[in-house]
Amino acid sequence: MGLDLIFTDMDRSGIYYAEEKTIFLSDRLLEKNSDFEISHELGHCIKKHEELSDYYNATDYGRRKLEFEANRIAIEILLYIWANEYDFEKERLNAVKFMEYYNIPWTLEGYVRESMRNYA
Repeated sequence: MGLDLIFTDMDRSGIYYAEEKTIFLSDRLLEKNSDFEISHELGHCIKKHEELSDYYNATDYGRRKLEFEANRIAIEILLYIWANEYDFEKERLNAVKFMEYYNIPWTLEGYVRESMRNYA
């Protein structure tokens, strides 16, 4: 993909700039595991959300929809890494430990559990 990852002083946790092929993350994230934020911004890149910037900015619904899609992709990426890195069997996947390790917001617990059930 040829992306750059830059930690910088910023108010938001992260943002993906397609024109520069760069993910910018807040330097405050250096103090914790920032894999979720990186994967989230990568989700925007994978789904080419920059092509939907008008939709994103036009309504709260559009913004929420694209943010959830990026969250969903981030969870899928991290679930793949988690299961392969720790060589878990499907039955041993633990949503709470997974979410705590990657600092995934608890509002996404339902999707994390659903993803784990569907994980092959």
